[in-house]
Amino acid sequence: MSLIRNTRRQPVSGKAVPSVSHEPGAARIDISGEWSIHGSPTDPHALFAEISFAATPQKLTFDCRELVRYDSSLPVFLLKLHQLCTEHGTCFDAASLPAGIARLLELALARPGTTDAQHAAVVVTFFHRVGEWGRRSARSWGNALSFTGEITLAFWNLFRGRARTRFSECWQLIQSCGADALPIVSLISFLTGLILAYVGAVQMQQFGATIYVASLVGLAMVREMGVLMASVILCGRTATAYAAQLGSMQASEEIAAFRVLGINPVEYLVLPRVIALFFMLPLLTLYANFCGMLGGMVVVTSMDISFEQYYNMTIRSINMPNFSSGLIKSFFFAILIAWAGCFRGMISGRSAQAVGDATTSAAVLSITLIVIADAVFAVLFDAIHFF
Repeated sequence: MSLIRNTRRQPVSGKAVPSVSHEPGAARIDISGEWSIHGSPTDPHALFAEISFAATPQKLTFDCRELVRYDSSLPVFLLKLHQLCTEHGTCFDAASLPAGIARLLELALARPGTTDAQHAAVVVTFFHRVGEWGRRSARSWGNALSFTGEITLAFWNLFRGRARTRFSECWQLIQSCGADALPIVSLISFLTGLILAYVGAVQMQQFGATIYVASLVGLAMVREMGVLMASVILCGRTATAYAAQLGSMQASEEIAAFRVLGINPVEYLVLPRVIALFFMLPLLTLYANFCGMLGGMVVVTSMDISFEQYYNMTIRSINMPNFSSGLIKSFFFAILIAWAGCFRGMISGRSAQAVGDATTSAAVLSITLIVIADAVFAVLFDAIHFF
């Protein structure tokens, strides 16, 4: 029979006082009563010295069956005791502690990169990186197709009159992506037409054909530059706003709350944004075309070309296919911009950094999509002889 030395101290006035029981190679701390910061905490160094007055035990256990209640001072006390056990090579057994305290100690003692998997050496080869890129791309494409399907079903429900869409929000979104964007669209489009006129005038003056700068500016604006400049502006202004708004709602779990309430967030949040941009980008394209031609007029009329000549040459150069090509593109570009902004916002993570990343990726993705779509339209219109 092993000799057990018990130096138990009884609790005073219901306050918990730790007591130590010894046996060869082990020690047990008994805690009973109420552990409070106002009277119960004991100096862990003194208690550990009491534990080790004979020989350093190999294991330290606890008995908390008679512990009535405790506050945050008990986990702090046990954490300091764990540090002393670590310094003296003693095993700290937290299995008998209350579940809440054991979990707090586990969190407090957690260190990043301490798992076996994180310690394992990973050989990052070329094929490993290619595989990781392929896995991320496949997941991203899957999310994109799923989101596209949700938007398609939402529009189908809208046409059937079953979509739960708040149309009153469309007017606010129309003002945000339309009327509020007029100043920056005016400036960029005017300067674009001015630059095109200067570049064309430098070459045309060599042949005495300055009047054809009007045709150059008019055709360039209605076919390409007007819709492209307006779309790029909305990529940096509206797509990022959509991503930030929906990303913030995703971070604050508002979108999850919509799903819990049985409301489809795509119908309630995404559809109004797509509809607003779908109707406003063509109007902004027409306005950008006008501003660009106005910028070209400023340059051409300063080169001994009258306003009437510039106007007549512009009207003669622009036919209906040229005029309508930019408008046709604007409807598709609007859908792509709204899709990119809402998609990045809906798949955003639940942190401030994730919202920022979603906003940045929305701008990059939307600009990339409209440039690719513009190239596709250029090839397609040439193949069908649309001009």
